[in-house]
Amino acid sequence: MCLLLGPSSVGKTLMLKRFQSGGYKDNAAGDDIPPTIPTVGTNLVTITTQKRTEVTVRELGGAMGPIWNDYFKDSGALMYMMDISKQFQVSIGFVLLMNILSHPDTQGVPVLLILNKKDIQNGMSRLELESIMRLEDVIQHATQNITVIETSAKTGSNLDKVVKWIHQNHRKPETSEPS
Repeated sequence: MCLLLGPSSVGKTLMLKRFQSGGYKDNAAGDDIPPTIPTVGTNLVTITTQKRTEVTVRELGGAMGPIWNDYFKDSGALMYMMDISKQFQVSIGFVLLMNILSHPDTQGVPVLLILNKKDIQNGMSRLELESIMRLEDVIQHATQNITVIETSAKTGSNLDKVVKWIHQNHRKPETSEPS
């Protein structure tokens, strides 16, 4: 199972709705944007990757941040989404990311850092983010394999890369052998 985390209103639910509908191809006009409401609690979604593999993604609402760590043990891969259009939220999001990366139950779990809302003008560039967050140092010193993808859940930009990452990094549930 993949775990999807991030502060409130960063686009997690919209991205999952795009995955469910198959509408994760780039749509620069932003047509056919599915309506969303903020996730309260958890949201379980099964998506089908390009290789016809079904993967369950558990989205945890941003308000659930204080108990996210209760879900780490069941996760084979972790996706963390940030809204790069709001500088204040980037700061908060980075602190939350560092807490996740330092938690004992996330050590060795592949992590996808999704920098969402790249379509919004006046947002932070990836270069600015890398400089402010010292992202290269974080990636180099983390025990997790961290991948970074810039996306727009609104337009669908690079969501196909997220699906590809999910396919390559999710762990199949372990089944116990009958004795």
